[in-house]
Amino acid sequence: TEYPADHDCNKFIDEVVRIFAECEVSRGIAGLAVDEALSFTRDIFPDVWNNSACLEWISSAFVTIGTIAIINGDVFICATAMGFSESLNQHVAFYHMGSQPLMYVAKIVDLIWAEERRTISYLKKRIPCKCLNEKYKAVKSLPKMYTCCNKTCSFPDRSVNLSAMMTCGGCRREHYCSEECQAAHWEDHRDACKGWRKWNAENCTK
Repeated sequence: TEYPADHDCNKFIDEVVRIFAECEVSRGIAGLAVDEALSFTRDIFPDVWNNSACLEWISSAFVTIGTIAIINGDVFICATAMGFSESLNQHVAFYHMGSQPLMYVAKIVDLIWAEERRTISYLKKRIPCKCLNEKYKAVKSLPKMYTCCNKTCSFPDRSVNLSAMMTCGGCRREHYCSEECQAAHWEDHRDACKGWRKWNAENCTK
């Protein structure tokens, strides 16, 4: 589906791109830029947020924006585009489709903080062209890194080799670098863990 230039979906994209560009100059924190864009568009484009087809189309558009950004070496715009795209995907899955019990926030955060290998791998799987193939070949031998879910993790950028990480045994979705980080994050994670654990028991075969 393509929408005319004056359609709210395209206006939505233009506003988000504007917010990202302004945040890149003023603050340079990708997570804050994504939060600001989400809040602004919910207020200005409620009809778009209530239309799953529009959100899926916009999410795909931001995959394209992220791909162009990583090709051009713009790490900030790539990170915000991926985080925003995944936020829309999570919103559709939770609020529109009912295919998951909660927003999978850890996945969104991990994509915003993702290093180059994970970024390119994520985008490469979601685009119809082969424009990231060469870039992926150059980074595929690098270690797979993931983001510790504890916000006070002492590792730089909370980035840890995936093979060394622990996974919450309850929800099977939050990842930690150590038992200490898992314990430190428990109060924040408790309710989400309970929701995912209940959903896993009802929907997942072991």
